[in-house]
Amino acid sequence: MPHIRRLAAFPPDWRDFGRSLVPFALLALAASFPLLRLPVLVALVAGTGVAIARGAPVRWAWAAALPVAVSLAWYVWAAPVSAPDGSDCANPWSPVATWRALQAIVVLATLTFLTFTLRAPRSSLLLRWPARPVVRWSIVGFLVSGPVALVLGPIVARPFFGVVEYDVAVIGALIPALVFAVANGIMEELIYRGALLGWSSKVMGVGPALVGQAVVFGLAHSGSDVLGNDILLSLGLFLAGVIAGLVAIRTRSLLLPIAVHIGLDIPIYYAFACAT
Repeated sequence: MPHIRRLAAFPPDWRDFGRSLVPFALLALAASFPLLRLPVLVALVAGTGVAIARGAPVRWAWAAALPVAVSLAWYVWAAPVSAPDGSDCANPWSPVATWRALQAIVVLATLTFLTFTLRAPRSSLLLRWPARPVVRWSIVGFLVSGPVALVLGPIVARPFFGVVEYDVAVIGALIPALVFAVANGIMEELIYRGALLGWSSKVMGVGPALVGQAVVFGLAHSGSDVLGNDILLSLGLFLAGVIAGLVAIRTRSLLLPIAVHIGLDIPIYYAFACAT
């Protein structure tokens, strides 16, 4: 029986639950206020180190928050901008795609280090090959979500980011778009639905951890680039985080959330690198 299915729905110890709220609160601050991201990262590194050294149960919540903090701190440095003439759109080494891939490598390296340090089993991150029906649904989810997102992306994005237009006819853009989407989809599902949900559930219970990771996920996707109602956007992504978490728990695997996440992220690359 996978790790997360053995956990209680609610906190096994309310004192540990209260202590585990601290790293979640720090993440919420970092997600809401970019200027705090580096100080929060430093605080989480220190807190995780102390909690692991003491062997405290709350170490799981602190360690779970650290990869997310690394991901948020990554945006302190300005991301590379694609060539204004669109020449980077079909470039396999597109700055947009390689920058996101590098971010994923750094974040997942942090997660891997913590996994070995905590001696955490793969099941604690929901890294499990699911039943055949789930595998089939994952394939279908990717094949459907990608094209649908490419078509509807500009319409859905307009209330939040203004007019977004890109040329979907550039077939060569699919390669860097997939690099971008695969890197981002795997990274975010592993750190939010994997670590933040799976590890924090040990001290918070599945219910609070499910809600907590979704709150941070929603806040992390707001910011100064949102021209419309960022509260509505955060709420939408909070609901997406809850749904993805429920699917991961129900299927006992991250495969389906990752597959759909990758498909939905493809138009984001087009918007960054192939805008017309």
